[in-house]
Amino acid sequence: MRIVSWLGASLALVASLAAHADPLGFYVGAGVGESTVQSTQLLPVQVYEHPTGWKVFAGWRPIQMFGAELEYVDLGSKDSSYSPTLAEHASASAVAAFAVGYLPQPIPFLDFYGKVGVASLRTNTSTTYSGGCPAFSGCPSGGVEDQTGARFAYAAGVQLKFGAPAVRLEYQGFATSGGDQSLVSLDVLWNF
Repeated sequence: MRIVSWLGASLALVASLAAHADPLGFYVGAGVGESTVQSTQLLPVQVYEHPTGWKVFAGWRPIQMFGAELEYVDLGSKDSSYSPTLAEHASASAVAAFAVGYLPQPIPFLDFYGKVGVASLRTNTSTTYSGGCPAFSGCPSGGVEDQTGARFAYAAGVQLKFGAPAVRLEYQGFATSGGDQSLVSLDVLWNF
């Protein structure tokens, strides 16, 4: 019985804090998580790297169901060895602009949202090959690839608001021909 009372009081406090915060304003935030950086450009195999990524963002929610967000995402970098003679370095980052849509919720401190937009995605892959042929067919010559281009960007997540502060769990991706680059992050933000 005490647990139910405590849980009810906690939910009432969170709802009260959410009601006093301005949910229709500006916000800033940052997040960190695991990214997936993919490459098929220099090696004849698909390469998946999972470095730590981070991001910073600012947004505006002028109406309850819609908003806009600008974001810088660093998907991290990773060095990998595939044989004693073959190594690769991969990194990616992006600047993105999103339209944000929020699902209507009866709970004022909880949001489910989706984002679509465009990103200037920069990927860098370098391969070092130092002789001898690896197990797969064809011997790569090594090289560097540095690409920047406009890409479709998308995200989905859940947000829990505690008045002005909030936390998010979000998945976001950037579409590329070699496979989507992505980040799963835990974000902290502040509503003004």
